[in-house]
Amino acid sequence: MKQLLLLGILSLSQIMFAQKGPSKRIVQIKGNDTTVIIINGQIDEMDSILTEEMKKIYVTDSSMTRVDVFLEMDSTIISQDGDATMDSIKVKIGNMKIVILDDRNGNMKGEKRMIIDERVIIQEDEEDETFDMGSDNFATKTNNPVWSGFGLTSNGFMNAQNQLATGSELGFLELDPARSIGTQLNLVEKRFPIIKGFLGLTTGLGIQWNRYAFKGNYDISATNDTIFGVENTAVNYSKNVLSSAYLQAPLLLQINTNKNPSESWTIAAGIVGGIRIGGLHKTKWEVDGNQNKDKTKDDFNFKPFQASLMALVGYGDWNLYMTYNLTDVFNEGSALSLRGVNAGILLSF
Repeated sequence: MKQLLLLGILSLSQIMFAQKGPSKRIVQIKGNDTTVIIINGQIDEMDSILTEEMKKIYVTDSSMTRVDVFLEMDSTIISQDGDATMDSIKVKIGNMKIVILDDRNGNMKGEKRMIIDERVIIQEDEEDETFDMGSDNFATKTNNPVWSGFGLTSNGFMNAQNQLATGSELGFLELDPARSIGTQLNLVEKRFPIIKGFLGLTTGLGIQWNRYAFKGNYDISATNDTIFGVENTAVNYSKNVLSSAYLQAPLLLQINTNKNPSESWTIAAGIVGGIRIGGLHKTKWEVDGNQNKDKTKDDFNFKPFQASLMALVGYGDWNLYMTYNLTDVFNEGSALSLRGVNAGILLSF
């Protein structure tokens, strides 16, 4: 009965809106039975009718196993299982409700269209993709991103005994923990699935800015093989910061508890490699009510290459993570043997 009702509505719509142009094919699959309906008409005007009727079928007909909607272009062939020669993403019934079409060869080359719903998570063999059709354009999102995002980290030093280095042992490198806050910006991520959406290897690219704020009133400088500090008694620094920047690439083993990123716990661990791309020393002080600033760009004998261990745990888009340098912060012999340790929060995107 529902099929007859739908066929009647669609036939009436065909008469009302019929004109030369691309046609729409509806494939209904119930068990081993397949019903194909082809409608010629303006796609934009037909969408609202198709959307409402297909939603009704999906909600009210419990025996419906899949509803696929296709734009038929030229000699497009659709096989019994619903696969089409045109590029398309088809919904597997379960909690899936829509089909996304991407015509790369036909008359509507480059156009993407979605029928029935505005948002869906589509399960693929390798990864999940989230599509949002609130506007004419839509973007894909890798399932459960763990590297791409923006982070804030607290930066510190570990001594040769693998303890947090503080106080007099650091000398002019003694840190002010409250101000030693760095940032992380990771823009590229690629995941290689091992077990669908639950286990995989993640890599990408990002930039880390380490920020070391010093308590003392020292002028920091460096020669080819040494970094040193000279106490300055003439001024009182309100800001005395040494920072480094590294281009980083991770290799992380990632575990997720859910294919839906917003409902998944994430655990990841691995190694991160980095290449130094900059170093900077900034100071700020006041004399006779006037603010003064100084900035010096140099490598300050920061290691040109670094490797770190990384561990992360999070839920949804929010993650807590920690890194521990396997290499010293400064070149060997140029300063104390110190290794960096960072802990912070990462908002994935």
